[in-house]
Amino acid sequence: MSDKDHILIVEDEAALAKQLKWGLSDTYDVAVAADADQALDLLRKKRPLVTLLDLGLPPHPDTAEEGLKLMKEILVSAAATKIIVMTGNTNRENALEAVSLGAYDYYSKPVNIGELKTILNRAMHISKLEGELTDLKRIVIDDAYLEGMIATSQGMIELIDRAKKVASTDYPVLIQGESGTGKERLAQVIHHLSRRADKSLVIINCGAIPENLLESELFGHEKGSFTGAYTRHIGKLEVAADGTVVLDEVGELPLVLQVKLLRFLQEGTIERVGGSKVIDIDARVIAITNVNLEDAVEKGLFREDLYYRLNVVSFKVPPLRERPEDIPVLARYFLDLYGREVGRRFKGFSPPAMDLMTSYEWDGNIREMQNKIRRSVVMAEATTISPFDLGFDSTQGECENLRSIRDQAEVKAIKQALIKYNYNISKAAIALEISRPTLHDLIKKHNITGVSRKNN
Repeated sequence: MSDKDHILIVEDEAALAKQLKWGLSDTYDVAVAADADQALDLLRKKRPLVTLLDLGLPPHPDTAEEGLKLMKEILVSAAATKIIVMTGNTNRENALEAVSLGAYDYYSKPVNIGELKTILNRAMHISKLEGELTDLKRIVIDDAYLEGMIATSQGMIELIDRAKKVASTDYPVLIQGESGTGKERLAQVIHHLSRRADKSLVIINCGAIPENLLESELFGHEKGSFTGAYTRHIGKLEVAADGTVVLDEVGELPLVLQVKLLRFLQEGTIERVGGSKVIDIDARVIAITNVNLEDAVEKGLFREDLYYRLNVVSFKVPPLRERPEDIPVLARYFLDLYGREVGRRFKGFSPPAMDLMTSYEWDGNIREMQNKIRRSVVMAEATTISPFDLGFDSTQGECENLRSIRDQAEVKAIKQALIKYNYNISKAAIALEISRPTLHDLIKKHNITGVSRKNN
């Protein structure tokens, strides 16, 4: 059995079908159909990930009628396959209609095998990623708390596996990462997979509460302990007894409260403000921060002993730009989610929209992606999301010169190799099939940051 990916060619012109099969068989396992009946039969048998469809099929090869009819049947009976329609240069309107009805892309004859392979490779990649997303949804369907932590990148899969393991313990956890990467969601996953899942999960944002109120919010206060304390107040740590307390933006915690938090972590006890009674509390602590706590310790802004108490098990959630392979599956997940919210069903993203998303820097990470896609489901006129729907600047979709395209491709390939091999220059150079000095020169040329000589 061939280990090549399956594609189906639907073409009634025998000479062209033979040419296409010959040109593509070195890369794919190619099946050929001359009409709709053969095509549907092969779709059931081969289950191709991509179908190359000529719209001019018998018994009316001079029109797109039969091709469009077959395409609609494929979209229903074999929804997983990506359809690329082929037309003559004079039938561009039919191709655009096909795309609006659900085709992935179109290609105008005459055929250039090299160009066609580029389109096929991209369609194949998207088809595989969407298949992986479907598989992942099946995996998490019985565990609603893992939804939104969907990933295909090796780093994120390993991170989620570690989260499942640490959930079975009561160790303090420190989650670090840029804003919008899903740190709070990871904290929720750890709680809901733990033995404390049926108890309270209390989240407190240490940076959003005024300093003079934060102590009372965390530890509570007794009636009359200060002006305005008309009643006893139970603090968040006490509310979280037997459950989990999540300290978001823990790096913003004032030093005086860091001392009290350290005592709680060491002894499992607190005292309310204005009280003298020692209260025993069993609550797990998960701390979240988007600042480098080691730097904060060096600057005297964060206690070293508290840092080590919190950092029993640590997680570093990578930014979205460092895991571009997750972008298509996350985008499709959020499109389905927000589409259901507004009562609309979308076929997916146009190739230019997906290209822009996978090359975009995403400074706001997943939160920025969510906002763009939530906007798109409201703004989109068609059932396929365009760059305009996502709110990308119009110039981002314009053609660029060859040098710019080459530079972007180099930067993307180098970053992916460096991330995969933990910034080891030697291993990354081998993977890129270039020498170490060449890789160093390219890193300097493109001003790629995050590379340390100590690993090289």
